[in-house]
Amino acid sequence: MPLITHSRHSGNVEILTLSGRLTLGDATAAFRETTRKLFEGGSDILVDVSGVDYMDSAGLGELVAAYASASSRGRQMKLLRPVSKISQLLHVTKLYSTFEIFEDEAEALASFSKTSVANSNG
Repeated sequence: MPLITHSRHSGNVEILTLSGRLTLGDATAAFRETTRKLFEGGSDILVDVSGVDYMDSAGLGELVAAYASASSRGRQMKLLRPVSKISQLLHVTKLYSTFEIFEDEAEALASFSKTSVANSNG
């Protein structure tokens, strides 16, 4: 199944829902372009990966690149509900400690405002 992306707004956060396969080619290019536009628009992004049934090293690389792009722009990117296979991949590559990962959307959204407050006070 090709990658399907859907986004919706919640406050200052764009929730980007992915479903299908995040693999080398059109899928990674679409993900890169979507996140680039959202970051340029000033959004923080919560990436819901619960619908991603397969991710190869290129897909993982795009997640890392998007995270780095967010950081360089003063934006945040967090992950929501990785399925077992994706969670295992994040653990094996030790990227689990790089990304903030949430199982609950409301908790994830609340974490953005807490981080923004902490950053403005620092």
